[in-house]
Amino acid sequence: MIKGNLLDHAILKSFDIDLVIILIIFLIAFAGENSGGIFAFGQGLIMDIFSGGVLGLFTLIYMVIFIGIKFASRPIDLTSTGGQIVIVSIAVLFKEFLMVALLYLFSLEISFSITDLAVFIISAICSGLIAPLLFHLLHYFSDRFVEMEREV
Repeated sequence: MIKGNLLDHAILKSFDIDLVIILIIFLIAFAGENSGGIFAFGQGLIMDIFSGGVLGLFTLIYMVIFIGIKFASRPIDLTSTGGQIVIVSIAVLFKEFLMVALLYLFSLEISFSITDLAVFIISAICSGLIAPLLFHLLHYFSDRFVEMEREV
């Protein structure tokens, strides 16, 4: 009941931490660009299959985000904390604006306000700030998984 009441507020409905973009960047940084690209394509395809929206929308968005991350990360070190915060924040903000632009392009009735802009910025900042912690946890668990494989 509390969750239902909280979700009635517009700010909480739109606010999200984008774990998919964090995982794409983690894979690009630590597993290579091919892994990141395959994950971005696969995740977009799965989201398209299970959503009731425009087919191909999420696949297009995540592939554009992947290409943008590849080019934007050239001067930025993805293994550093500052680089992770910056690239995740930029990617999440770009994804939100790309989503609005594509929905407008497909002639879906959408409204965009200052509140939406504030939510996009807050989501981007929060995703960027949580990214180094998630990178550390993912790196820790992947190292433990490799150690367990060597023991077997």
